[in-house]
Amino acid sequence: MADKQIALDLAAFLDSPFGRAIGGVPRGTSRELAELFFELCYDGLGKAPRLLDGEDVRELVISGLSSRLERRDARVEHVAEVLDALLDFVAATSVFTQAFEARRALPDACAELVELVRSGHNTPSVAAKQDPFVHGASKLGRNDPCSCGSGKKFKKCHGKED
Repeated sequence: MADKQIALDLAAFLDSPFGRAIGGVPRGTSRELAELFFELCYDGLGKAPRLLDGEDVRELVISGLSSRLERRDARVEHVAEVLDALLDFVAATSVFTQAFEARRALPDACAELVELVRSGHNTPSVAAKQDPFVHGASKLGRNDPCSCGSGKKFKKCHGKED
């Protein structure tokens, strides 16, 4: 269902005066960025674009887009312009109650995104990955006393197979 809604919203935006008015941005780039925006709204946040507020826009741009863009991706230069047109489109085509908050949060979030992508800090490094959890307790054997405190062997108490 979300894929269909993403495709419909994307087509509506690109065919709208707002989508066509984006100047200086290659058509393919504006399509890719708009598609990322709609995917992050519906799949990432679980919200329609008209329901976004300032914090959602900030999270979508900084966390969502930064993880989807490559290091030093050239498309980052066009994010502010495309997202500004997208917010104008959403405000013009639906009841966008938090439009003021969303537009207010967009410039700062885009500036932070540009800085993250330019510096190459937008994708987590291999060293930042956590090691898998290793349980510190020794394994309970069949003939050990049961951990429930009954005094029976584990195999006779909780180790029974039904």
